[in-house]
Amino acid sequence: MERYKKFLSKLPVDLREKLILVVCKIAENDLVGLDLKLLQSNYKIYRCRVGKVRILFQVAKFGNKVLDIGFRGDVYKGLS
Repeated sequence: MERYKKFLSKLPVDLREKLILVVCKIAENDLVGLDLKLLQSNYKIYRCRVGKVRILFQVAKFGNKVLDIGFRGDVYKGLS
């Protein structure tokens, strides 16, 4: 199981549903109104902030790819 799927399964239902809606918006490339920031990286990785949770993703030509989801202090540790 991917790390972010396990993370989502442990969250309260209301927060999980909110994050799933944001992930769907990211997947559909509907980025208007989201709290986004481009991270300092060679791979154009963005983060989306939802409260204390961060969603890391890459923008691609045919759909965005979610890399990780986690709390703000832990999610950046998996990046290299």
